[in-house]
Amino acid sequence: MAGTQGENEPLTLRAKLLTLLRLRRDPGGFTPSARDVAEATHQQGPGKPRLSHGQVNSLMNGTSNNPTSSTVSALARALHAPAAFLLPGPEWDDLAALTVFAKRPEAREALRLMEGLEVEDILQISTQLREMRHRAGLAEDVPSIPPPPPGVDQPREGRPRRRLSFDEAATRAADDLEGR
Repeated sequence: MAGTQGENEPLTLRAKLLTLLRLRRDPGGFTPSARDVAEATHQQGPGKPRLSHGQVNSLMNGTSNNPTSSTVSALARALHAPAAFLLPGPEWDDLAALTVFAKRPEAREALRLMEGLEVEDILQISTQLREMRHRAGLAEDVPSIPPPPPGVDQPREGRPRRRLSFDEAATRAADDLEGR
């Protein structure tokens, strides 16, 4: 995720949430709001969301960065991501690997079978996997954070926003108070 963290620095919870939101944009290019994410934390059946939009907003803005495990689980379910991705530490920053690990029991078995092997053996397995990907017409390397869907980062149509000067904002506020 270029521009969010340094190359070797672990991603913050805020950066991870923003990454997941960017990957979950709708066809119009809009990211889910804090309210949308909070609504998606509903458990089965009737009831209120597990998280409030205020909680989600605090996590997305970085003002809160130490959520409980139930909060992490609810956010992960709402954003369709492995919960481990939202944990602190560089070992949890590889969204692609964690997604494969969460969804594919065969991959978990392959990792278990690597336990106790020498580094050379694991490198040989990696080489074989790259060759298999090449034969399948896939890229040899897989980025740790998948790219967003096509067209997501394109500017949306609409009126450009203009920032008001301090004087313009004060005038507009005075007009609003006086009912003009």
